[in-house]
Amino acid sequence: MKITEQITDNITIINLDGRLDAHTCESVEAFFREKMENGQYKFVMNMENVEFIDSAGLRVVLVVARDLRNKHKGDLHFALLQPAVSRVFEISGLNNVLYIYNNSENAVQGFSS
Repeated sequence: MKITEQITDNITIINLDGRLDAHTCESVEAFFREKMENGQYKFVMNMENVEFIDSAGLRVVLVVARDLRNKHKGDLHFALLQPAVSRVFEISGLNNVLYIYNNSENAVQGFSS
C-alpha cells in the first residue's frame, strides 16, 4: 500500500494506492494515528486507486472515523470509490454512515456544510 498526502484548507487528503486488506490495514491505521497525534482531525480518503477492501480494511475505516468523530470532533470523508469498493460499502451499510463523494474537491467542501 502506497500512502501519500496533501493538505488543503487544514484538511488532509490521503491518497491510497493498493489493496486495503489484512496485509495493509495496520500501516494505514498507524498512518492515521500518527496524524491524529499531530493534531490533524479532518481527512479525505481518496480511494481512486484502491480496487479491493476486505473486512480488516472496513474495520480500520470504521475505527478511524469513530475516533475522529467521538474523540476529536473531526471526520473522515471518502472520495472516488471504485465500483468494487463502493459495492462493499453498500453491502455492509457503510454508505449510510460515512460521507462519500464523487471527487476530492467535493469531499473537502463537505467539511464546510
